[in-house]
Amino acid sequence: MKAVGIVIEYNPFTNGHKYHLEKTKELTNADVVVGVMSSFFVQRGEPSIISKEERVKMALDMGVDLLVELPTIYTVESSDFFCKYALSILNKLKVDSICFGSETGDTKEFLEKYSETQIVQPHLDFLVSDLMDEGMSYPSAMSKALAIMDSFRAETPNDILGLGYLKEIKNNNYPIDIFTYKRENNYNDENINDNSVSASALRKLIKDNKDISAYTPCTQEINNARKHYLEDYFDILKYKLLTTSSEELTSIHLVNEGIENLFIKKIIESSSMEEFINKCVSKRYTFARIKRTIIHILLNTKKEFAKEVLNKDVTYIRILGTNKKGQEYLNEIRKEVEVPILSKFRGNAYPVLQFEKQANLVYNIALSQNVINEEYNKEHYLYPIRK
Repeated sequence: MKAVGIVIEYNPFTNGHKYHLEKTKELTNADVVVGVMSSFFVQRGEPSIISKEERVKMALDMGVDLLVELPTIYTVESSDFFCKYALSILNKLKVDSICFGSETGDTKEFLEKYSETQIVQPHLDFLVSDLMDEGMSYPSAMSKALAIMDSFRAETPNDILGLGYLKEIKNNNYPIDIFTYKRENNYNDENINDNSVSASALRKLIKDNKDISAYTPCTQEINNARKHYLEDYFDILKYKLLTTSSEELTSIHLVNEGIENLFIKKIIESSSMEEFINKCVSKRYTFARIKRTIIHILLNTKKEFAKEVLNKDVTYIRILGTNKKGQEYLNEIRKEVEVPILSKFRGNAYPVLQFEKQANLVYNIALSQNVINEEYNKEHYLYPIRK
C-alpha cells in the first residue's frame, strides 16, 4: 500500500484541514493517510483547545486512516525539534511521501526555491544562532539568515515548517517525496475573510461564543467538547512562580538566560495570563517561546530529562486511532518497523510515554477531581480508537 504522511494538530479541525486532506489524497494518489498528531499541548505553547480523544475522533471521521502520537516532549519545542521527530516517526512508518500547505504553493517551485539548503546548511545554522544571540526570535532569525544567504528566502510560517520537513528528509536521506499546495492563510492568522479560516481564528470564535458552523465540518463535536485555554492555568503558574526560587526554576527545560527572574518579576505585576505573557515578550523572547516555557514550568520538565530525550531518536510509536484501512497498512509494515508499535499503554517501559501521564494530569488540572481521574484512566485504556 502507498502511504502519505501528514503532521497535524487539529486545534481544532477547520475547513482548511479538510482541504489539506483532500489535496493530500489528490496530489499523492496514496492508498492510506498516516497522521502524526500532537498530544495534550501544541507546538505554539498552549493546551489543545479540545482533548486528544476528540481530535483523534475528528481525524478518523474526516479521512485520516492511521493516527499516531507526537509526544508532548517533542511537540512543545521549536519547529526544528517538532519537524525532526514528526518526520522520524513517519519515516519509521514507511510513508512514501508527505504533504503540507505552503505559501509557495507549487511543489516544483518549493523544491527549487529551497533545494540549496542542504549545501549551505552548516553556515545557515551558525548564522541563525548568531542572530538569535542578538535577540531575534527563531522565525525572524531564520528568515533573515536565508535572506543573507541570498539564495532563497522563507518569510512565512508554513514555508518555514516546510523547510524544516525538507531539511530532515535531506539530512537523513529519508526516502520520502514532498508535495505541497497553496495555503491562503497561515496558522496564526486571526482574520475572518471567508469560510476558510485558520485554527487561531476558529479558536477565537469559539472563545467568544460565536457561530463556527461556516468554518468547520465538526461544529457539533467542537461545541460539545470541553474547552481548555492557557488562561485557565494562570493561578497555577502564579503559585508555582511565587513559591519556587529562581535557582529551582533554572532546573526546568527552556528556563535559562535569566528568563526565570523576568517571570518572577512580571507574574507579581500581572492579573491574567495574557497580561503576563505580554509583559514578558520582547525581541529576545517571542510569544511562542514564552508560552512554551510556561508549559514546561507547569509540566515541571527537568532539563536533564529533556536533554537526554532530545538527543535520542524515538524509541516507540504509539497508535492513537485507526480504521480498517489503517489497520491493514499496519499489518503490512509492522515487521519492517524498527521500534515497537504500541497498541497498549506501556508507560513504565518508556520514560517519554510516562511523561504523557504527567502531561495528562496537568492538562486536566483545572477540572473537577472526577474528571481528572476519568481522563487519566483513559490514557491507559482508550487508545487506539478504532473506527
